[in-house]
This record gives sequence, structure tokens and C-alpha cells, in this order.
Amino acid sequence: MTPLPTIAIIGVGPRGTSLVERIGAHLHAAASEPDTAGTDGAEPARDLELHLIEETAFGAGRIWRTDQTRELCMNTLADAVTLFTEPGSSITGPVRVGPTLYEWGLLALATQPTNESATRTTVSDALAAAIDRIPAAHAAVVDAHPIRPGFADAYRRELEAFRPESHPSRALYGEYLEWCLERAIAELPDGVRVIRHRERAVSVVQGDAGRQRIGLRDGGAVEADAVVLATGWLPTIETAEEREFAAVLAERPELSWVRPASPVEQDLSGVSSGEHVIVRGMGMGFFDTMALLTLGRGGEFVADARARGGLRYEPSGREPVLHVTSGRGVPFRAKTLYGSLPPRPEQRFLAGVDWATAPRPIDFDREFWPRIVADAHFDHYRTLRRVRPDAASGTADDVETVIAAAIQPHLAAAPVANPASDRDAADADALEAVAQDVADAVAPFIADAADRLDLLGEMRPVRHVFDSAEAFDAWVTGRVSHDLDEAALGRDSAWKAGLWSVSSARGVANRVGSLGGFDAESRASGFAMLMAVGGMAGSGPPAFRNRQLLALAEAGFVRFIGPRARVAISDAGFTAASPCVTDSQVAAATLIDSWMHFHRLADSSDPLALGLVEAGRARPFRISARSGEPRETGAFDIDSATGLLVHADGSLDNAVHVAGIPVDAALHDTVISPMPGTDPPMLRETDRVARSLIVVARRARSGLSPSRGAAADSAAHHRPLEGAHRV
Repeated sequence: MTPLPTIAIIGVGPRGTSLVERIGAHLHAAASEPDTAGTDGAEPARDLELHLIEETAFGAGRIWRTDQTRELCMNTLADAVTLFTEPGSSITGPVRVGPTLYEWGLLALATQPTNESATRTTVSDALAAAIDRIPAAHAAVVDAHPIRPGFADAYRRELEAFRPESHPSRALYGEYLEWCLERAIAELPDGVRVIRHRERAVSVVQGDAGRQRIGLRDGGAVEADAVVLATGWLPTIETAEEREFAAVLAERPELSWVRPASPVEQDLSGVSSGEHVIVRGMGMGFFDTMALLTLGRGGEFVADARARGGLRYEPSGREPVLHVTSGRGVPFRAKTLYGSLPPRPEQRFLAGVDWATAPRPIDFDREFWPRIVADAHFDHYRTLRRVRPDAASGTADDVETVIAAAIQPHLAAAPVANPASDRDAADADALEAVAQDVADAVAPFIADAADRLDLLGEMRPVRHVFDSAEAFDAWVTGRVSHDLDEAALGRDSAWKAGLWSVSSARGVANRVGSLGGFDAESRASGFAMLMAVGGMAGSGPPAFRNRQLLALAEAGFVRFIGPRARVAISDAGFTAASPCVTDSQVAAATLIDSWMHFHRLADSSDPLALGLVEAGRARPFRISARSGEPRETGAFDIDSATGLLVHADGSLDNAVHVAGIPVDAALHDTVISPMPGTDPPMLRETDRVARSLIVVARRARSGLSPSRGAAADSAAHHRPLEGAHRV
């Protein structure tokens, strides 16, 4: 008997869950098409075997496990997360609507009783009104696939305070993901058999009869016709510094090092009460570490109108003292309190170009960055003029004209074809020159310098040497306090409007720059600057976390070392000192790295990835330098229409696909959760990969060439991605 077409999904977190849902949608659609129905005794178009391989939690994966502390929250808003497709999206498969995370949480309150005798949960009038506003089609999905019993009671305190702009706990998002997976499995056609393997895949090799043999860590194996790696964050080899630290620590048992990882996977139990600790990283990982070592140890934040930031910290006595540093030396900006989902900036300068017709590769520094700076200053001016007319003179047309004149020389500048040895410094100077020229052009329209947008201060926050650690601490807390004041203004903050414009430009840049859309030089300079500044400005923590940070700094539990602190090991233990802060050196027995290594194929320690590279079935994605020379990125090279791997010799693999974070350096925007109303990149990716998986698996069982069939099918159903430029 001929085996059923078989698909294996390796990694069943958010992306793997979406792949299951998209496979089901495509199978249902295929069964309704006359030319795909089974004939001559062949199995029906919907019949196949689906293997799900996940070593942690099916649906939630490692990062969103439901057993983690509720103190860890998302930095995404509750109504800005969905795993469902929407009408108007550019997917080729059927649209299957469903609730956002926010809607799903409210529907749990509405449909689950508070106790065994109740028939319906009692909710406040405000929540009842919000529930009534949920689209009927979204609510119907929950009615058809009820949420697990006891969920609403387990999360009642969080759900009853739920708003569209709430920051859900990570565990709550994990619950949503697990429900999405179970619903997707339940919606699969009757002829689909699902087999789960709670294990780690360690290899994929060509097996018998053209099938793929997936080796599991426990020695078992799974055979499949089509495979997708949706693994998320992959392990990396140690850096030179990490090897040095590991060697020294083997001889120094009194020292402790918490290696870079997701906070949920880091063991902080060895951090002693009252001890001084060095922490590297001041992004989301740091805020999670901060919460775990304070709230997670019994400390409490109490409202206090007299305190900076409005909170006072009451310690439990189990907290350490955190000395923190990062490349920029300052914490990420707080999320703006819009009271709703964020606005969508006009991006007049950036959107004024038809990027789809621009020749590739694009020089980001020359063509993109000046327009991003222009939009930021223009949005800042317009908001200031609206909110405080006396603070800004002239008209929007006047300011638009002078901004356009200020960026024109930069747009017309000749690109550098042969980078010099000091290229990095030259690029940074050029990027800052754009920001300075636009700031100078707008300055006559904003009399008070304190009201002007200081984009240079975001690009390089620390621009002089502080004469003491105390002075630097005061400066950082003042910066955080000012940012919180601006965040509280919501749409009326001109400062936040300018920064949000920069942050939002990442979406356009990621779309245009995908698949080699930018040249290698500007990708390493201006594009990297946008990701850093945009990330700090728009992907920071909830405002309440920055308020907590201020309270901890006031209580002496957080101190700021300064930017670019070099960490070393001496007789005193770990030491760190910033070149920008006099007398900033600190020593500690513990170092916590509150950040994660991003995926880079050449540095991967994952046996699955290494095996594919060694077999010639995978290679890094390459982009073009201005000289035409190819440069490697950290991503797997893939066929953009299908997700199939590209071999070392440039040919297409016959079965193995990759989706998500391991291809981020090629596709971009793979880390962001799908946002409703945005035609999310993740759902477009899972839709096209799911279709290819079905095509490959069915053609393998029919005796046709899988890769030839998949490529031909994709050509008929997919447009090239906007930034595509292969070298």
C-alpha cells in the first residue's frame, strides 16, 4: 500500500501553529477543486499524514510556555496580536477569520462560568460592551472550539483588567497559541492523521524511496515527503569572549555567569540577596530580568504621588543590586500610552517613492535614511503645532519645503563604491550629518531648543564624558522620567510622534529590503541604525516597567554603568567600566547577560542546521556589495515563493523548507507577532510555505519530481517578493 503524502513540521510554536492552520485551509480548498480530487484509486486530495515535532509545549513553544511566571509580559498590545488571516490580505489560500488575543480573552470571560453552578460569567458593563463589539464571525470561532475549562478562572484577574492596549502576560499568549493549535488540528480534513513527537529533531537526511528521514534526539526517526523547519531561535557556537569566560570560570567556582538566553530559560536562582550583579543589555531581556529579581522575589511597587514616576519600591530583602550597561548605555523607551492601538504615521517622504520599481540593490543610507529623518521631523513639527501652536511657527507647507531642501544633497550624493578601512566611522558620520542638517532646517520654526526633536540623541545618546557615576545615574533617570511624561501625553506628544515615525519606518524598510533589497554596505550601516533606533523607540517595554525602573533606581537597586562598558574577569571578579563615565568601574561575582544571540547560520551549533550545510543542502543567503561582490548574511538561503532550501550549488531542495527567524536576515520582520490589519509577513509566509509543503508531499507520492513540481506550482500562484535581488 502506497504511504500517504507526509508532512513534518519541526518546531510547533506560533509559526508551526500557523502552518498547521494554513495547511488545513489549503487542503479544504484543494478538495473543492475538481482537478485535485483523488482519481484512479488515489487517496482524496485532503488525505495526508502530519507529524508535529516539538520538544517543549505544542503551540506555545519554548518562549511562550504557559507554566512561566505571570510577571513576564509581552511588549505587544493585546489587540495587536492575531494568528488568523483577514479579508483583503495578500495570501493565496483561503481566509479563515478568528479572534485577536484581546477578543479571545474577553470571549473566555463571556463563555466560561465562574463556578460549577453558574451558567455564564458576570462581567462589568464596560467589558460586556467590549464583548458585544467583537465581530460575530470571530466569536463564532470560539463557540465552535471552546476554550479549555478553567482558563478564565486561572487568568481572571488579568482578563478583567484587559484592554486593547494591555500588555498580556506571556503565559496568557501561550494559552492563546495552544488553543489556536488545537483548533487548527480540529479543523483539518477528516483524512489527515496527526502524530505528535515531543522531542528535538537533530537531523534531516535523504532516506529510502526519496523520503526524508528526520532523526530525533532520543534515537527515533520520522519519515516524511516534505519538511519545514519552524524552529525559532537556534543555538549558536560560543564567541571568543564566551570561551574565555567559560575557561576562567572552570577555575573560579565563586563566580557565576548567566549566559545569553531568553529570560524564561535563564536560571537566576543562584543570584544571592543583596549581592552586586553586573547586567549586560538594557532592552526587553533586561526588564524581564529586573522583574524576576524584584517582583519575582516578593518585592512590591506601591503607588506614591511624591515619587518620580509615581511608584515607590518596597523591598522583600531578597533583591540583588543591578549594575547595568549596554552599547548605548540607556534603557529602551517606554511604550506610548495612546489608550488604543498606535496611530499609523503618514510617512510622507518615505511613501512618496514607488519602491517596487526602484533598481536593486538600494543604497539605504542615501535613498532611505534621509526620508526617514525627514518624516520624523515633519511628524514632530505637525504634532507640536497642533498641540502647542505658540511653540511652533510657520506652516506645515513651509516646514515640508525646508526639510525637502535639507535632504536633497544627501539624496543626490554619490554612493561609495570602494569602502575604506574606516568605513563604519564614515557611515556613522554621514547618517548623523543627515539628522543634523534636517534639525538645523527645522530649528527656526521651533524657538525653544527643548521642544525640538533630538534624533541625534537617539542615535548616540551619550555624547560626552560624565564626571561621576552619580552624575550619569541622575542623567539616565532624568531621561527615563522625561520619556514617561511624554508617553503619558499619548497622541499629543510631539516627541513621541517623531520617534514613532522612525519606529514605523522599519515596516517599510523590512518589506523593501527583503531578499537583498539593500546593498551590503548600507545594510550594515543605515539599515542597522534604523533597527537599533526604531527598536529602542518603538519596541520597548510597557510604560509601567519604566516606572518600576525609576522606583528601583531611587531605592538603590539599579545603577547605570554607562555605554560600551567592557566586561572582564580579574582577581576582584567580573569587572565593568564605561569609557564615557569617570570612576564607573564596578566588580561583582555574578554577570547576567540579558540578551539573546540572533541566528547566524555560519555560527550555528544546532546539529540539524549543521547537517544540512555539511550535506550541501543549505547555504547562507547572500546579498550584493556595491562592487557586485556577494556577502553572506546569517539567514538560510531559500526560494522566496516556497521556502524551499537553496543548495550550495544553487539548486533547489526537493523537500526541506525553512520559515521564520532562521531566515530573518533574508526576509526580515520574522520576529514580530502578526498584527491585524497589516497583512502580516508571518501569515503570508506560512500561507505560501504551507501550500508548497502540500504540493511537494503529494508530488513525491505521485512519482513526480517534487522540486520541479513545487517550483512550477509556485510560479503560477505567487508574486516575487518586493525586495528580491539574488546574487
